[in-house]
Amino acid sequence: MHDKKKIEKRLLALLRLALWREPQEPTLFEGMDDEAWNAVYKKSVEQGVLAFAFDGVKMLDAELQPSIDVKIQWGYNVENIEKLYKHKVSVATRLAKLYADNGIRTMIMKGLSIARYYPVASHRQFGDIDIFLMGDYEQGNKIIAEMGAKIKYSFFVHSEFTASGVNIENHRWFVNPYVNRCATYVQHALEQLVDGVRPHPTVEQAYAPSAEFDALFLTRHSSWHYARESIHLRELCDWAVFLHNEYDNMNRTLAERILRESGLERYASILTDICCKYLGLATDKRLALASADSTLVERVMNDILSYDETEQAKRGVLATFYHKITKRWARKWCYDEVVPDSFFGNIFYSAKNYLLHPAAIFKAKS
Repeated sequence: MHDKKKIEKRLLALLRLALWREPQEPTLFEGMDDEAWNAVYKKSVEQGVLAFAFDGVKMLDAELQPSIDVKIQWGYNVENIEKLYKHKVSVATRLAKLYADNGIRTMIMKGLSIARYYPVASHRQFGDIDIFLMGDYEQGNKIIAEMGAKIKYSFFVHSEFTASGVNIENHRWFVNPYVNRCATYVQHALEQLVDGVRPHPTVEQAYAPSAEFDALFLTRHSSWHYARESIHLRELCDWAVFLHNEYDNMNRTLAERILRESGLERYASILTDICCKYLGLATDKRLALASADSTLVERVMNDILSYDETEQAKRGVLATFYHKITKRWARKWCYDEVVPDSFFGNIFYSAKNYLLHPAAIFKAKS
C-alpha cells in the first residue's frame, strides 16, 4: 500500500510540470517501481487528468520516468483520448456549419471550450458537447428533428440529441434559474454577457464565451457539482488555465463584481487559493476577491483529492433516493461553509424534481 499523500504530491507535481513547465522535483520520483507509478496513474484516472499528467511524465528526466510497460499503458489511453477529442471537434464543426447555414450562431461551452486554454487541447477530457444557439433554441431543435434525430426533453435547462455517437446538450438556460437567488442572479447575468462571444479557435463557424461569461459560468457550474458530490482536479486545472490565459484580457472589475454579487466570491477565492498553492498558478493572476480561510481551503482540497466516484449499485427508486439523501447529508458542511446554496433548499428542490421526473434519479452525472 502506497502512501496516499505521496501519490497526491506526485500527481500534482506532474500537473504543474505539464501546465507551466515548472522545474521537476526529482526527489519525489526517485526509486519509483511499477506499482508506485500505477498508483499515480490510477489517481490521474480518478481525477480526470490522465492525459496531461502523462505530459508531465514525459517531461521528467529519463532516469525518473516509469518503465516502458507503464508508459505504453498510459500512452495508449492518452492516444484514445486524443482520438475522441478529434472526433468531437469534427462533430462540433459539422453541427456549427449546419446551424450557420440556417442563420444560427453556435456558442460552445464547458469542456470543448475550456480545452483551448491547455498546452495540449486534446488532452482535456470531457463528455457532452454543450452548445447555446444565441436565442434560437427551438429552431435549432427543429432543424435536428427534421433530420431524423430524436430530441430528448427530460431536463428543461437543455434538450439532448446524439450526433455521430456524441451527446449534444442544446441549452435553453445556462443554469437552472429556479433553484435559489444565486442561480437566478447567475442566469440573468450570463444573459447580459452572452453577446461578448468570440470566434472559437478550434471549431470553425462556432463561438467561445467571453472571459467574463466564463468567470461566472465556470464558478457556478463547479460550485453546484462541488456541494453535491465534489469535483475533480480536472475542474481545478480548468480554473487555473482560465485565469492564466484570460486574466489580462477580461474586465476584472466586472468579473469580480458579479462573483461578489452572486454570492460565489468565497468559492472562487477558495479555488484560486488552491490553484496557486497546489497547481502553481502565478499569484499575480488572482482576481481581487476576499481571502478565504486557510483551514477551509485545506479542507476543500483534501475533499477534492478524496473524491469517490464509485459506480452506483442498482437499487429501487426509494432506495436510490435514500442513498442520494444520505450522501448529500454528509456534504452539508459544503453548503454551510463553501457555496452560496441552502442545503435544505437544495434537498427540497431535488425531491420535488425527482417526484416530477422519477427517471432523473438514475441519470448518471455528465
